[in-house]
Formats: sequence, structure tokens, C-alpha cells
Amino acid sequence: MPSGKGSKLLRYIEHRLRISLVDNRTIVGTFLAFDKHLNLVLVDAEEFRTLSNGRNNRAAILEERVEKRSLGLIILRGENVVSMAVEGPPPPGGSKRGAG
Repeated sequence: MPSGKGSKLLRYIEHRLRISLVDNRTIVGTFLAFDKHLNLVLVDAEEFRTLSNGRNNRAAILEERVEKRSLGLIILRGENVVSMAVEGPPPPGGSKRGAG
């Protein structure tokens, strides 16, 4: 069995993950694969960005909004990933992908 970060990531394959990126975007998707550079492959991915009105005062906090965008199948470059958190377990009944 592999050692290091790779072996720890293997247990989260097919889990729903929330990934924070260096540009303050958040990606939520189902984790499919990774490589030695920690590039990540996600399916059914959605991007969340927090947008503000651009003013630097207390009213700007009230005018922030989160914009959601569906991305589908994506590859995230490992150097852009700040953190990963588990959103949910894999679907019950095992993997249905590739069973075609």
C-alpha cells in the first residue's frame, strides 16, 4: 500500500469534497482521482464565489452575495488548492461509474 499523502487521499475517493482555492473560490464535487502533484479530478463540480459591490465600508458586507456555477467534470491544479474538507460520504451501493 502506498505511503504518505496519497494513501490518505485514497480513502476519500468518491466522497463529496469542498475544495478552497487560492483565489477564494470554493469548489464542491465528487472526488474521482489525484496524481503525484495532488492535481484533483472532480465530477459534478460546482463553483461558489463570494462577490461584493466593491466599496470598502460596512455597507459592503451587507451587499455580498454568493454566485454558484455548475462546472461538471474538472481537473484542479494541485498548487491552487488551499484546503479540502469532506462534504458527504460516497453514494450507497458502491460505485456506479464505469459500469456501462
